[in-house]
Amino acid sequence: MSPSEARSRLSLVVSPAAEQELEKRAVPTRFGGGSARSRLLAGALRNTVRPFISVWSRVPLLPWPYFVVDYAGLLLKPVPGTTYERVELPSCKAEVLRTPNTEDRVIVYLHGGAFVVGGRFLHRSLMSRIADRNRATLVAVDYRQLPHHPVSASVEDGLDAYRHVLDSGVPASKVLIMGDSAGGYLTFQVALAAEAEGLPMPAGLVAMSPLIDFDGTAKLEAESASTCAVFPSTCFDALAKVVLRAARRAGEAHALPDTPSRAALHGLPPSLIQASTAEIVHPDAESMASALHGAGVDCELQVWDHQVHVFQAAAGFVPEADQALEEIADFVDRVVPDVPWAIEA
Repeated sequence: MSPSEARSRLSLVVSPAAEQELEKRAVPTRFGGGSARSRLLAGALRNTVRPFISVWSRVPLLPWPYFVVDYAGLLLKPVPGTTYERVELPSCKAEVLRTPNTEDRVIVYLHGGAFVVGGRFLHRSLMSRIADRNRATLVAVDYRQLPHHPVSASVEDGLDAYRHVLDSGVPASKVLIMGDSAGGYLTFQVALAAEAEGLPMPAGLVAMSPLIDFDGTAKLEAESASTCAVFPSTCFDALAKVVLRAARRAGEAHALPDTPSRAALHGLPPSLIQASTAEIVHPDAESMASALHGAGVDCELQVWDHQVHVFQAAAGFVPEADQALEEIADFVDRVVPDVPWAIEA
């Protein structure tokens, strides 16, 4: 059936308004999933990480030692030959990662961790693989986090990192902003903040399993809320409590942070969003991709079945994770021109 025939048949069963709404939705590229290793990982996380988050969700305002989680990343090996260099930003630090394959591309990376965990170590393995496969220098932003700083401070730090890269002489056409989970939220918010300041847009944006809306209502109504191996349904109310307390202490409005899918998005660069149908933030990935598509932005939504939240971090063990990183590399090759430049740390 041709597209025109499909639209003709569709118009017989839905109203014109509904048809227009369907046309606004991003059509995902679907991948398989459910390899033995991916199911093994899901089972392990369901029996370790998820129970811990369930306990945290009951008493999220306690002084939890969030920094301890970051050191778990020391158990994961980065790409051999990866080097690290610390960089001072106005309000935080960043770490510049280079691998033996590094050329002239630059990735500003915003790690996940629900805005409360993560830092230098937890995401090093994933970041080194991303840098290596994309032949890029990767600037990992150690942004300020909850509970001591509001989400707006995280956005400011991401913007400072992007500005730092541009000020070092790298053209925006060689830069990408990328992040996972909470870092996926920051990816879009930093790009919007850069646009508001009149800065040139990066070549592209990549968000893996992005959290987009701090309101968990739509996510909890979706089937993926019951299949997620990492997050229990109580996590969003708990996170909201931490977010609102940090905002109040910073003298900000007592409201959840802005939702990027509701912003004016027409000025954003090409974007790639990856998610799993089995994770609780799958509806956020869909809504953000549809919002970008509706704004006329070149956006691809890639969806895998039966994968955990930020399954890309399991590259080297889970085959679907390696496939996802290859898809990211293909996207980067498409949007970044092959013109030599170099970053100055």
